[in-house]
Amino acid sequence: MGVGSLLEKARVEQGLTIEELAERTKIRPQFLQAIEEEQYHLLPDQAYVRPFIRTYARALGVEDQLQVEVEPRESTLRVDDLSASIRERRERARRARRTRFLIRFAVLIVLLAGAAYLAYWMMLRGN
Repeated sequence: MGVGSLLEKARVEQGLTIEELAERTKIRPQFLQAIEEEQYHLLPDQAYVRPFIRTYARALGVEDQLQVEVEPRESTLRVDDLSASIRERRERARRARRTRFLIRFAVLIVLLAGAAYLAYWMMLRGN
């Protein structure tokens, strides 16, 4: 039995609807439904899978039961996916910082060249 099935079973046993749990957990109903159906690709990002499952399980009071179930099966897949995602974000941030630095440097060079030209022009005019 998968994580989603266990969560759905616990929810049904407690007589709760997806909407009631959405209100309780502050997670959108479609995301809770995706977790129950184990369609994690429907969640906004891979980084949300574990926290959403933990929050859902905590709201149902079955977090201890799922701890054993969630970790062994998903840890290698999810950690690899998350670390790749984090590496990509870091690389994009690094490129953005580099681009901002180059633009600022170019603006500084233009301003210094303009100031030097203005000083030279003022010096020639003064003579």
